[in-house]
Order: sequence, then C-alpha cells, then structure tokens
Amino acid sequence: MKLQVVDAKGRDKGSFELSEGDTLLTLKQKFQKSSRLSIHRQGFKIKTGDKVKNLSGDAQTLVSLGITDGATLVFKDLGPQIGYRTVFLLEYFGPMLFVFLYTTRPAFLYGAGAAAKPFDKTAYLGVVCWTIHFMKRELETIFVHRFSRPTMPLFNLFKNCAYYWTFGAVIGYPLCHPDYQGPKSDFQVNLGLAIFAVSEFLNFCVHVQLRTMRAKEGSSERPIPKGPLFLLVSCPNYTFEILGWVGFSIFTQIFFGYLFTLVGFLQMAQWALQKHSGYYKTYGDEYKRLRRKALVPFIL
Repeated sequence: MKLQVVDAKGRDKGSFELSEGDTLLTLKQKFQKSSRLSIHRQGFKIKTGDKVKNLSGDAQTLVSLGITDGATLVFKDLGPQIGYRTVFLLEYFGPMLFVFLYTTRPAFLYGAGAAAKPFDKTAYLGVVCWTIHFMKRELETIFVHRFSRPTMPLFNLFKNCAYYWTFGAVIGYPLCHPDYQGPKSDFQVNLGLAIFAVSEFLNFCVHVQLRTMRAKEGSSERPIPKGPLFLLVSCPNYTFEILGWVGFSIFTQIFFGYLFTLVGFLQMAQWALQKHSGYYKTYGDEYKRLRRKALVPFIL
C-alpha cells in the first residue's frame, strides 16, 4: 500500500510504500530515514474526511489501525523525549534528598545548635515512612513496572520533578524542625501508621499484579484485571497510594501533607477516570457487568 504523510498544515512530508502486514513501527522507521527524527518523536494521525484519529501501538499492523492503500496520515513532531524510567527515578529521588538534607538540620536552615536537639518520635517515624515510600517507588521503577511507551516529552521531567520536589521541600522542613511535635494522641499516630503501612503493601501488590498482566515492555495490551484488589475499583494502585498519604498526614499532622494528599487525589482521579473509560471502550458490556468505580469504591 502507498501512504501519504503531511503535517498539520497540509505540507507534504513524503510518501511511503508499505505492505498490509507492516506495523506502525515499520512506518516510523521508514519516516526516520527520510526525516532523521527518532521514532519516539513521531506522532501520527489518520485523516478521514474532516476527522482525524490518533494512531498508537507500534506493534499494531497498519490494517488493524484502519489504514488502507492511499490513506493520508498527519504527522506531528512530539519534541525532545526522555525515557519513562529516567523521569520516574529522578522525580522520586528529589523528595528523599530534601528530607535527608533536613534530617541533618543545617544551621543555615534551622539555626545554630539545631543538629544537637533530639528528634521527636513522630518526626523520626515520618522520615522513615517517607523514605520507605520513595525508595519503594524507585525499586518498583527498576524491577516491577513495565511501560507501554518507552519515552515521554522532555518537559514532563521538569513538571513531574517540580511537583514531587516541591512537596518534599515543604513537608520535610516542618517535619524535621527542632520545634516539631507530633500529635499527643498515640491512637492517632498508630492509626495513621497502620493506614500507611497497609496501603503501601497493597499498593505494591497491585503493581506486581499489573506487571504480570503486561506481557512485555512496550506492550499496550492488558486483559481485564481480576482478583480481590480490583473487586471495587479499576485503579486500586491509585486508591492505595492516596490512602497511604492519608495515613501519613494523620500521624504527622502537617498541613502540606494534607495538601499533597489532596493534589495527588485530584491528579490520580483524572488518571483513574481515563483508564476506567479505556476499559469500557475496550471491553464494553463485559467490563460494565463488573460494576466497578474508577478510584473510590461506590462513589467515583
């Protein structure tokens, strides 16, 4: 089949001869030879009349994506890219670095003699939990997660790091302050710790199950998730992530901890609803019969 490629303004970017069994990746490789743009910077849409549809899934054949002989594809340069793993490793490293700095209680931040003052018990627990969470995320990024796409726009590195690093700075500072005092109620501290610990463990279990559901790195196919962790919601990994920060906020009683939890909830709610909608589009009534919510059981 012969395909024509144009940019968003209709300017010709070349024509390409491919077979019906060729994949989207094959097209990208051919386009790379003529444009010298990495396959990771290439985005394509199929133009049918006045409508355009994004093409995704490098392993998908052109025919399965609805591309026929003589089709016109619209090309978009996605800009500089960076690996997903690289972004995740850097964004999770910052919060640990900030808290480690605060635990030394440097004089330029806390005043002379601050390092000699003892840590509040709850502050110590908060530092441990904070470190466990982000170290867990680092190890999951290396050993557990499988990504459907190898890269993301470079700009996301700065956006994601700004989010995590800023909250690491504003939560770590009061947590490690010599004047910090945790809640007076042992019940509140123990309740928050229990919620945090259970949520972190269940979040890890969900991530392991999601890994087993993705056949290999780069695959976008994923069957309907089954099992008790997915009984009520489509994205329990986000549910337990939020609950973990709820527990952290309860036992540390830091304002920015609650704010971090709220902002995280709003962002993960958006992601969960998108994935929930994706399951509906892919599996239709088969998924609808499960009566799951996206993020919050029975509510959202």
